[in-house]
Amino acid sequence: MRPALEVADIFRHHGPAYRQAHADHVGGTERRVMAAIEACRTPALGGHVERCADCGFVRCAYNSCRDRHCPKCQGLARAEWLEARQAELLPVPYFPVVFTVPASVADIAFHNKAVVYTILFHAAAEALRSVAADTQYLGAEIGAIAVLHTWGQALHHHPHLHCIVPGGGLSPDQTRWIACPPGFFLSVRALSRCFRDLFLQRLCAAFANGELRFSGTLEALAVSANFTARIHTLAQADCRVDGDVAAPIPHRPGRADFPHPVLHERGSLAAA
Repeated sequence: MRPALEVADIFRHHGPAYRQAHADHVGGTERRVMAAIEACRTPALGGHVERCADCGFVRCAYNSCRDRHCPKCQGLARAEWLEARQAELLPVPYFPVVFTVPASVADIAFHNKAVVYTILFHAAAEALRSVAADTQYLGAEIGAIAVLHTWGQALHHHPHLHCIVPGGGLSPDQTRWIACPPGFFLSVRALSRCFRDLFLQRLCAAFANGELRFSGTLEALAVSANFTARIHTLAQADCRVDGDVAAPIPHRPGRADFPHPVLHERGSLAAA
């Protein structure tokens, strides 16, 4: 049964006004994705007619957009991805951790997606491993699964990284498992500060290497003094790390507990 409300319905009803109101922050890629989802399984993409030879019932089956962001097209891929991740789980508690950057960094990321998103992954991974390796906190080598989300629930540009982290890791000599204290992973304050410092260091290095491009309202940041001033401001800000860090999710978590690149499952929306 078709859900009462889908992402495509929202895009069709509110998409034109949204794209006009946020023209400065909705690029060509986002517009193509929205258009694909709007047209998915509609006459716009063509299709074929199915007819029952017994009762004569006729049904139109329209083609899919097959866009990787489309909830209708990626249902099977999502299920397979989640099954593969579940097969990798260890028999220990897991913690959800979310790395979020300030809005001013999100603006820079919008103009430099590949560079800044790569920095986000590396800074988050290094922060997790660095703080966990500190004997003051855990003293172990840990791993994590990380998924990038570039939009928030309100469909605004909001890059953040969802991580699922096991509650413990290997000892430095690789001979034993070191578990986190019950119900606690790592210090949020230490993790946040470490992530912020690592992120800004890598962002400054990217600027120094000429990897960043600025245009429109951010054009002034191409001047070294202006960029340095922006970094100085960011160094005082919080790059939030949160997501119920101190509350472990059960071993073998259900599928809904895993982040996945597809924005929503079909049927997960409700009319306001």
